[in-house]
Amino acid sequence: MKIKIISGFLGAGKTTCVKNVLKTAGSDMAVIINEFGDIGIDAELVSRGDIVDMVELPSGCICCTLANDLVSAVKEIKTKYNPSRLVIEPSGLAVPSGILEALEPIKEEFELEFEGIIGIIDADSFLANVHSGLFGDFYTDQLANSDIILINKADLVKENTIRAIEEELRKYNNHAILINTVNCETDLPELLRDHGSDYLHLHFDHDFDSLALTTDREYEPDLMREVLQEIKEGKYGTIYRAKGIYRTTGGKFEKLDYVQGNFDFEEFPECQGSKIIFIGKDFDRAALEERLSG
Repeated sequence: MKIKIISGFLGAGKTTCVKNVLKTAGSDMAVIINEFGDIGIDAELVSRGDIVDMVELPSGCICCTLANDLVSAVKEIKTKYNPSRLVIEPSGLAVPSGILEALEPIKEEFELEFEGIIGIIDADSFLANVHSGLFGDFYTDQLANSDIILINKADLVKENTIRAIEEELRKYNNHAILINTVNCETDLPELLRDHGSDYLHLHFDHDFDSLALTTDREYEPDLMREVLQEIKEGKYGTIYRAKGIYRTTGGKFEKLDYVQGNFDFEEFPECQGSKIIFIGKDFDRAALEERLSG
């Protein structure tokens, strides 16, 4: 069973990339999706219209606190379904080395082959994030262990910014294939990792926090737009990522997507209730929850 790891920071485009892979892969594929917060949203976005065996591991990080759960999930998928390929989408706060380390002990027994690791970066925020120093070894691990790096959202920046991004990436990784993408659309090269168990593994502690809301209530579309604008302005503290599916007062559903100041909405098919998650550092969870309950 070949394993494809698709990693990237919060909002870089991992779920979009997974959906693109599924479009051309047929049905002989399984997917493991891991999210940082207490509710899972990405699995619902991926599964719409796709026939695929899927395991969701929310509320934790598969490269550390959920490592045992990851191993159990991979064993079950191999034994029960035995697909030709397994795609693993870790949370935006996970690193590839943790996944490789967790699965190494069962690699031979369960005949696992690791494909080239795909790392995705957001061209619009990457340089600011790296130069801020806030994420330290997180970026080092994620980028150094990638075999293919998608410079996603390339349409949002100028050519000189792309060149600066490429120069920055080469400080971390000299061997990776760099591909500029929009919506992660590209023909991904087929390659297996030839590094064996040789990979960079850096231990780091993150202090990210999340607020997860699940409810049957309806939300005014204008309210959500106002709240995301307030988040952009820093009213509740530092929030890097928000995503969700919620019922509007018109009886329809909308999907919201917020990434470091950029946000958009789109209609979404009917689903069970509203699910929204916010991820950041030391933000005012109580004030935000009160704002959304008013």
